[in-house]
Amino acid sequence: MAMTVIGRPVNGISINPELEFLLDEDGVVRYFEGVDKAQEFLKEQGYSTEEMSFFTFMESCGACRRCGAPLFKSLLPEYAYQCFSCDEDFYAFEQEDPEDQ
Repeated sequence: MAMTVIGRPVNGISINPELEFLLDEDGVVRYFEGVDKAQEFLKEQGYSTEEMSFFTFMESCGACRRCGAPLFKSLLPEYAYQCFSCDEDFYAFEQEDPEDQ
């Protein structure tokens, strides 16, 4: 199952193109086991379905080759992937298996 992170526009301003991500109590990006679990968590926190429509739910697309954490599509156009654990964005060749290219 793909891991999921929850993002929203910075400062909750919907026209802001940058996202900030939900953090756990240690200040680390929080992962959920799928979009349903992420939405369930938000409902428990009192968010309505309408409010959740302003959130972005990003699903992982693999595991980071550097640290093994979930890997996500990068929000930066010049990169292919991002790893929240490494706090780094990667070019495709840095994360993809050379045999798959």
